[in-house]
Amino acid sequence: MAVQNIKIKDVLVDDSRFSLEDYLFPFAPEQTCHITSFDAFGILDPIILFKDDEKRLHLVDGLKRVHFAILNKERIIRATVLPPNTPVTNLITLILCNKRYEIEYSTINKIQFIYFATSLNAPEPWVLQSLCIPFEFKPHRDIFRECERIYNLPKELKLFCHDKKFSHKQLLNLTYHPKDLLSQLIKWKSVMQFTASTLDEIASNLKNYLKRENKKIGDFLSEPDILELFDSSLGPREKTEKLRHLIHLKQFPVLSDKNAKIQKAVDALKLPKGLQVSWDNTLENKNVNVSVNIHDPLMWKAILDTLSSDEVKKAIESILDEL
Repeated sequence: MAVQNIKIKDVLVDDSRFSLEDYLFPFAPEQTCHITSFDAFGILDPIILFKDDEKRLHLVDGLKRVHFAILNKERIIRATVLPPNTPVTNLITLILCNKRYEIEYSTINKIQFIYFATSLNAPEPWVLQSLCIPFEFKPHRDIFRECERIYNLPKELKLFCHDKKFSHKQLLNLTYHPKDLLSQLIKWKSVMQFTASTLDEIASNLKNYLKRENKKIGDFLSEPDILELFDSSLGPREKTEKLRHLIHLKQFPVLSDKNAKIQKAVDALKLPKGLQVSWDNTLENKNVNVSVNIHDPLMWKAILDTLSSDEVKKAIESILDEL
């Protein structure tokens, strides 16, 4: 296909129907090696354009080359122009080949690229076969609905998911949370230390708590212990752990109350070093574990005396009653 000289002002760049600005997040800080090569050798490869039925020229590939040409106040650029009858699947394949590393860098980028393909009306069977399978998604029709739900998440939250390499399942979980909760997660991001797993856990547990108590996120933020937490001088990591703990206590009040009573009974025993009493904090296993760890024979008598005391016997009975 012949290379043509095209006026840069006639090229649709940001408004190109093939622009990936809203569909891909960067995988690394912007590299400058291409600028160096442009300075040394000029623009060697022509850009690729698509001419639509109204003879408008949409940029398909060569965004950095166009930006370099504009920066150097050039008016003309060499281009290969694809005709209006070019199959859309060929255009998507071309973009995929040129942007494969960026697209496959994160799950969110792969999902957004699938959504990009569907926005261009690519045939669903082709998308399932040529994109979903290579991207390691199950090729079922529900994937299109899932991609749309994930694409419509707040952009700042999606960028966090890109940086933290969220899985498909984690991304899909986020789409089932209320919008006000997602907005609050974004605000917390600046004062918390979120990982993919902690954000997923906090979002899920907080959603369940708010639903059970018929509360809004504003009600949660107004609770005294939550106000105290965010007014504290704790660092991001400590605040995150404290928030996880508080949400857990609120979500499982009976469980937390029983664990607190059991812990109080154990603490009151003032057990000697080497003797430990433990239990299943989920309270699913109705048993108490008593373990002995000694390195000095003289410790054995003291531990035996403690184990045979009425105080320990009553404490074990009370723990079993709570369980």
